[in-house]
Amino acid sequence: MSEATMQMKERSEAIGRAQRALKALGEHPRSSKKELGHAREHLNACYSHGSGEYVWNAVAQVEAMAERRYGVPSTEEHRQLVDAAGDLEEPATAARGREAEDRAVAPATSGPDVGLAPTASR
Repeated sequence: MSEATMQMKERSEAIGRAQRALKALGEHPRSSKKELGHAREHLNACYSHGSGEYVWNAVAQVEAMAERRYGVPSTEEHRQLVDAAGDLEEPATAARGREAEDRAVAPATSGPDVGLAPTASR
């Protein structure tokens, strides 16, 4: 087996990504049969070629088709938007996580377990 040949796990990941992109493309009302057929050819290439580079290129083609159809910004455009806006979600996410942890802590008293939802281990 040559170094360029894909491992089964990597091929499964690539096929899964291509399938999700094709599904998204198929769900868009303005996708044409011709466009879907072209995307399907790229997905089929993921099954038939042994070269990892060729397979990942086919996945990138299907994902790019779906991104264009949905108007998703390119990686560089996305990076520019994130840089311009700053990382606004992180503090809120961290705060929600801490609040959830605080709610999950059992009370210090030995009274009944009031207000906590039962877990599967009880």
